[in-house]
Amino acid sequence: MVFPQSKFNPRLALTASQMRQLDQTAEAFNLQILQMMELAAFQMARLIRQTQKIDNQTILILAGKGNNGADAIASARFLANWNAKPMIITPKSTNPHSQHHLHLAKQLKIPIHSSLQLIKQPAIIIDGLLGYSIKGLVRQPYQDWINYINQANLPVYSLDIPSGLDPDTGKPHGLAVKATYTLTLAYPKKGLFKKPAQPYIGQLYLADIGIPPVVYQKLKLNYQNPFIKNSLVKIDT
Repeated sequence: MVFPQSKFNPRLALTASQMRQLDQTAEAFNLQILQMMELAAFQMARLIRQTQKIDNQTILILAGKGNNGADAIASARFLANWNAKPMIITPKSTNPHSQHHLHLAKQLKIPIHSSLQLIKQPAIIIDGLLGYSIKGLVRQPYQDWINYINQANLPVYSLDIPSGLDPDTGKPHGLAVKATYTLTLAYPKKGLFKKPAQPYIGQLYLADIGIPPVVYQKLKLNYQNPFIKNSLVKIDT
């Protein structure tokens, strides 16, 4: 399947602050965060299945302790359903949303570790380490994990934004993942269109995670629906 291509006006992209308000307003409309995570996870798994051979392939999911990591962890269930072999690396301490999805992954006997030393060589990597709320320089263990990703010479799929990249300026916070594909969620972030981001984002895709236009209107954002033809679209940068 070839996903439709969209020419998106970078001036309409959102700042991290606007994206935070969007998420909060969506929840105020009773759109639960776990619902949006499930859609984000499905869209990531869907993109991977349409662009790579996944049957019997080991897919390494590197997940941070926040909501970006929870999205990545949730994608493991879809990939397992489609006969891939996902394995998860995540810190021992994670937020409640990640714990929810880790519990589900355990029921499917998906391997979960907190160290890269325990894994076998994957075929594909999902980057769900750091999202748009990043502040300050990337710290450990994320430094080591990002370096591992960048040295692996494998297809890399970043969720929402390559980990370590600033969502507003597109500059790395010390270092950042160099993605093959970036699947940004709901609406593009301004930093993805900035010149410093170009070596990091690879091919940019945008996924619908169920936030309706009325939420954008509530925030008086200049929203142009990019999902008329498909709930997953390729964005020109």
